[in-house]
Formats: sequence, structure tokens, C-alpha cells
Amino acid sequence: MDKAIDQLDGNEREDFRSFTRNRKSFNRENLFICRSKSLMESYFRSIFNWLERCEKIFGFDLEGYESKRIYAFLAERYLSYWFQKYGKPLEWPIFFFDTNKNRVKIK
Repeated sequence: MDKAIDQLDGNEREDFRSFTRNRKSFNRENLFICRSKSLMESYFRSIFNWLERCEKIFGFDLEGYESKRIYAFLAERYLSYWFQKYGKPLEWPIFFFDTNKNRVKIK
């Protein structure tokens, strides 16, 4: 994680490092809804520039589930950090309907 964080721009590097060390939750599966086109474009520029720099270090010839999933792992954590820093996030619970048991589970 530290190798990846070191690839961030200076103004994000220490804030994100602190976020990953002090926060225990994140937004799974990179799922978000954003009304602001400019905010969304700014996020995409930030995340993709960072991930491109990470690709030069980690590459794509990765073995094992955890290694192959590294870019999704980084993006999930960065999304939570970035929108909390630059947006006004409203978090909603995710509901799962278990069709085998016919009941709703809240996570």
C-alpha cells in the first residue's frame, strides 16, 4: 500500500496515507452516484493518473487473487477517501435479498 500511496501527488499523499491507517470502512465495488459532472471528472483524472503510475510499478503480470485485484483494491479505498475530502457524501446501506430464505439482509 505504501508503494502505491507514494505514487500520489504531494497534496494527496499524506492525507490518503492517514485515511488508510485510521479509517476502517470503505465503499465496496467502487459504487457511487454523483450529480456534479465537474466533481466526477476531477475524481476520474485523479484516480486514473494515480493508477497509471501504479501500473508502472506493479504491472499486470500478477499471480494470486489478491495481487490480480490490486487496482480494484486501491480504487475502492481511494474512492472513499477522495469523495469524503472533496464532496459531500451521503452513504446508504446496501440491501441483499436472499431468495433462498426470502428475507432482506442489511450490511
